[in-house]
Amino acid sequence: MTWSADLLEQLEFYWTFHFRPRLAGLTDDEYLWEPVDGAWSLRPVGPGGALEPEFLQPEPPIPPVTTIAWRAVHIGRDVLGKRARAFFDPDAADADMYDARHWPAALPGDAAGALAMLDEGYRLWHEGVAALDDEALLRPLGPRGAAYAEDTMAKLVLHVNREVMAHGAEICLLRDLYRAYADRRDPVVAAALRGDAPAVARATADGGAVRPTLVAEAAGLHHWDVVRALVAAGAPADGALHYAAGAGELEVVTLLVEHGADTGAVDDRFRLTPAAWADYFQHPEVAAYLSR
Repeated sequence: MTWSADLLEQLEFYWTFHFRPRLAGLTDDEYLWEPVDGAWSLRPVGPGGALEPEFLQPEPPIPPVTTIAWRAVHIGRDVLGKRARAFFDPDAADADMYDARHWPAALPGDAAGALAMLDEGYRLWHEGVAALDDEALLRPLGPRGAAYAEDTMAKLVLHVNREVMAHGAEICLLRDLYRAYADRRDPVVAAALRGDAPAVARATADGGAVRPTLVAEAAGLHHWDVVRALVAAGAPADGALHYAAGAGELEVVTLLVEHGADTGAVDDRFRLTPAAWADYFQHPEVAAYLSR
């Protein structure tokens, strides 16, 4: 095994199990959401109105909050895409890794385009690094490294890993904030997530809609009275059974099964059944009930 495999494994794990799954369901509104006044985003510039991320040089002492769009473009184009083409594309322009010619494509104004750009940038970088041997990793970057010409490729790979993780974490946080902003405007969701079962019952009685994942979300937070209230209101029990089983809540497990929860379903992350969750978290009575 070469060092390139070890260095890539760090990025692969983060990308595959942490970052990329967190982008599922990204909407255009969320992609361009500006959480505060003065946020940096993608703005049309020049006669043609091409989108570019806002930026100042030198940076302000406290850089503004950015949108998901800004961070996604920075990761997909600047961190991964330009560098991949600068160092691994045999037909690349004779220019350093910051040169715009390494990524001439228009920047995405919507979520689908952003995800495609991220995936393409990651693919190009991953394939390039995977092909390096130890000797290539220890070779200086040369002129394409610009001010970092004397740094080794290994140092650049480590830097890219850090950059993707740092900016990826910012995107994940922005998604959390966007979801929380939307959730607090929905009386059923807001009550469920704060564990207020009576308020959930009132809101559903008043005709409030229940999103399909809400019972599972409440179960994941161990808001068992909320789970009961939602099930009583006719909400689907899908996804909640694993959490109740893992917590050893036999009464809630029984309720969910009686309302149609699938005892044979496997979760997306570990590919285990509710009985396996109960067994793992040492709740033999629940595991036995689910294994009948």
